[in-house]
Amino acid sequence: MCKFYQGIGVLFIILAGLFYTVERFGSWIAVGLSSGGLAVHSGNGSFSSPQVDFTDNPFVVIFLILGIVMFLYGIKQKSP
Repeated sequence: MCKFYQGIGVLFIILAGLFYTVERFGSWIAVGLSSGGLAVHSGNGSFSSPQVDFTDNPFVVIFLILGIVMFLYGIKQKSP
């Protein structure tokens, strides 16, 4: 059963990273679309870097904490 908790913990950590990556990717697309629209209409497209905080998406934090807790619980169950 300890391998189960370790596997689920790793899965939650990977999902947290995937959610964070998708969120950052979406932010870059949104900034690119808005700067492209400014460049087309006004001739001056300003490209600013998006500010994506780690805690913006609550699922990232929840999945990361759950993943770490479950992984550590699986390791603790393995040791005598």
